[in-house]
Amino acid sequence: MAAEPAGSGEQHLDPTALSRLASELESEQLARSIAGTYLRMLDVRLARAASALADRDEVAAMDVLLSLRVSSATVGLVGLEAAALQVIDAVRRGEADLARERGSWMLGLADRARSALRSHLERPGLTVVT
Repeated sequence: MAAEPAGSGEQHLDPTALSRLASELESEQLARSIAGTYLRMLDVRLARAASALADRDEVAAMDVLLSLRVSSATVGLVGLEAAALQVIDAVRRGEADLARERGSWMLGLADRARSALRSHLERPGLTVVT
């Protein structure tokens, strides 16, 4: 696994993100469903990102990385969101080797991200502010 980029922090979850989403959607069930879909799709997205980075396919990499960044923010995985942004920035600058290195670091965060979100979803009830 690649070294963690300078200035990056430990993976963490914003516990208020899903509550905000539930409030916006006016449905805790829908917010939980979105988080469940995120978890089911995470491995596929990460594999697509790794493949695109290995192939130096900037278009495919940006497609999956932008999706991963936004969806991670939506469910509150701010560490994984930040990692995706660092990979995106390297791709945009044409730094393929750095993008792959940071992509490897991002893959390492995925297990912690998955565990944090699953743990959060096990809690009863999201606070829905109306």
